[in-house]
Amino acid sequence: MELLIVIVILIACSAFFSASETALTAANRIRLKSMAEDGSKGARLALKLIEKYDKVLTTILIGNNIVNIAASSIATVFATNLLGPDNGPLVATVVLTLVLLTFGEVMPKSIANDFSEKISTVTSGILTFLTFIFTPLSVFFILLKKGVSKLFSKGQKEVTVTEQELLAIIDEIEDEGVLEQQESDLVKSALIFDETTVDEIITHRVDITAVDINEDVEKVKELFIREEYSRIPVYEGSIDKIVGFISQKDFFKRYLTQSEGDRFLLREIVQDIHFVPHLMKISDIMKQMQKDKLHMAVVLDQYGGTMGIVTLEDILEQLVGDIWDENDEIESPITFISDTAFSVRGDASLIDFRRYWQNRTGSNPNIDSGAKTVGGWVLELFGKIPEMNEKTSTEDFDIEVLSVSDRRIEKLKFTIKQKEEN
Repeated sequence: MELLIVIVILIACSAFFSASETALTAANRIRLKSMAEDGSKGARLALKLIEKYDKVLTTILIGNNIVNIAASSIATVFATNLLGPDNGPLVATVVLTLVLLTFGEVMPKSIANDFSEKISTVTSGILTFLTFIFTPLSVFFILLKKGVSKLFSKGQKEVTVTEQELLAIIDEIEDEGVLEQQESDLVKSALIFDETTVDEIITHRVDITAVDINEDVEKVKELFIREEYSRIPVYEGSIDKIVGFISQKDFFKRYLTQSEGDRFLLREIVQDIHFVPHLMKISDIMKQMQKDKLHMAVVLDQYGGTMGIVTLEDILEQLVGDIWDENDEIESPITFISDTAFSVRGDASLIDFRRYWQNRTGSNPNIDSGAKTVGGWVLELFGKIPEMNEKTSTEDFDIEVLSVSDRRIEKLKFTIKQKEEN
């Protein structure tokens, strides 16, 4: 009878070790930190154990193996005394395997997975004590493990969580309802933000509204009124030689206070403008703009010519989405015509197109292109400047050109291909 009680105790110990291992693995660190801040001593101990998880895991494995081997040996003795040497060992092996598998492994781990934070806080005190007791053995096995790992790793340190895995985690917690879609989109945008170069978001030189430094002020006034821009770049002779910008506020302040017959010159109110290379990260540009209190910068190509311009608003829109003011004419770059067809502006950013499609469908379209705009990508597909109503196709879409102007694609129609698996 005493041997049976000892076996039950050993099985309970096996269940403890199995549950402890799963609880520490599945426990949410953020919740444990919150519990620790609320005064939970068990949560504080659990967090310390997670920080030295290799040592704790070694302790758990040592303890679990000790109790399982002990239970197996005692069960064999007990069954041999009860059934004899012929049948005792076989019965002990079969019965104990089933009992250990059910009550020492499967059930404890399943329960621990469902109540990971609660169980990890309850067991943390005993585990802390056992970790201290088994320190000599743990150190030996950890050193052995590090030695074996070096043979296979070849000095390469493995990243704990990659950016793609982090994006997948965000999708999962959004599905669980922890994050709203808007919050999830903001976090994803922040991850992508640091990798985006300025040439992906600029207003290209063909779309820049700028004035010559010697332009008549009356024409500049009409331009400000018509375009409603707060700032306009100023060039000297060529758009490749931008010398600064003029603000609407400074222009009209000077224009309205000028004396009769005394026309002022634009060069009198031109402010310095910032220049950045086209491959500079927008996160670095934003820091620079904030530091120097700038709102506009000229983006230079590899030859030092003007590739385009970028504003602080353009950069912020990569984080929070489009920012509209009361004077903007709101026009979506992507408009759905039906459930399977939508129109896209040719100057729409290819990054925005990918992001829009991923948010809508949860998958990335197969786009193998170095272009920055949807129009540029479609030009690559045609291999020429297409005519209106010309068509091409990709793995995901049938594409039709709706309008072309000045050798530029203005609008496209995308029809979603219905794949067999869908």
